[in-house]
Amino acid sequence: MKITAVAGYKAVGRNMTGVTLGKETVAIDNGIRLDTLQMYDKSTDSLKKLDIDELIRMDIIPKVDRLKNIVAQIVSHGHLDHIGALPINRPRVPIIGNHYTIELCRREFRDGNYYSVDYREEFEISKNFSVEFIEVTHSIPYTSIVVLHTPEGDVVYVSDFRIDNYSRIAKTDYKRLREIGRENVKAMIVESTRCRENGKTPSEEVVRHKLKEILEFIDSGLIITTTFSTHIERIQSILDEVEAIGRTPIILGRSLLKNIDIAERFNLIDLPLDSRLYSTSKAISNVLRDIKNRDDYFLLVTGHQGELDSVLSKILDNRYSFRIEKGDSIIFCADPIPTPVNFASRYVLETKLKSLGARIFDRVHVSGHAAKEDHRKMLRMIRPDHVIPCHGGIDMRGQYAILAVEEGYTLNENVHLLMNGDNIEL
Repeated sequence: MKITAVAGYKAVGRNMTGVTLGKETVAIDNGIRLDTLQMYDKSTDSLKKLDIDELIRMDIIPKVDRLKNIVAQIVSHGHLDHIGALPINRPRVPIIGNHYTIELCRREFRDGNYYSVDYREEFEISKNFSVEFIEVTHSIPYTSIVVLHTPEGDVVYVSDFRIDNYSRIAKTDYKRLREIGRENVKAMIVESTRCRENGKTPSEEVVRHKLKEILEFIDSGLIITTTFSTHIERIQSILDEVEAIGRTPIILGRSLLKNIDIAERFNLIDLPLDSRLYSTSKAISNVLRDIKNRDDYFLLVTGHQGELDSVLSKILDNRYSFRIEKGDSIIFCADPIPTPVNFASRYVLETKLKSLGARIFDRVHVSGHAAKEDHRKMLRMIRPDHVIPCHGGIDMRGQYAILAVEEGYTLNENVHLLMNGDNIEL
């Protein structure tokens, strides 16, 4: 068996890994690197207009030709750093995922040959491979741990996850994970973005309490909140608290509306009856112009990373006939994705807000990624023969290697630090 680190083994984002047995290869994930895209002042819509080789050179999409004889494309969950390159690489093989993730994939790449699979259902790909999806908690609904069953043993792909026993829309399938761990797991490929953080990642319940306290505290001015558009559980928490304080929620931004639409179809979100949703620039401009008494409204907008084309950035750059005023409150229900570009963009965003006299409430957030003790628990459940940290720079993946050594593994013997383009035969 050969495992190839296609992308995502240099920095956070543009995830793709290949597993080869005989003459067949299965590709897992096919994502973009969002901070690099932002650095070049590009939007996701612009990707299809650019040359593939140029996108690879800019570290935006994976170099798929590092894999030969691909027979299937697996998708673990619906974040763009895992599915965003599908419309550029346009895989012609079956694209396999759970039902919700496949719906998100269709929004990015309509022409795919899709197969959607229930949790715990084993889907046969070929004589060498079958795939099973196991439920785990993360910051997007229906995140999966991917298990490739092969004649040489299982490959378990754990990117991304956190362990949250108080999520209201998902649960980690401990029973099935422990069953897998008692079988023959040849390798575990596992994300490493927060492995340096001690303890465990807090539950989403923490955000609900923070939101309630802050919204009860703010007594005047417009309230604007921004978060990940895919974080449906967080969006529901925000809207629940807005309803409790009696403000009218206005939801602005194309990605928010797209994800809310899919979540409604899967009965994952319940909007307040007076919610107003707008996605086009003209409609957003019109509704902002109509805001008179700022104490009556609550805006949920795109733009927590400082993305140039987001609603929040457009407001700050005066691209709408609307201004943030002194005494308005901005609640950041998301931290920057941990890359230098994102930290810089967020700094610029907050500096602009402060210059206008806005009141900033930040860190109303818990990560969707596992901290050190979450990782330790997962490693002890899966008990793989080999461990391959992914999804992060060498500092992040090195921290996972240290954890694995603490658990009895040996560096370069059964814990492997690969770089983009490397492969290892097991």
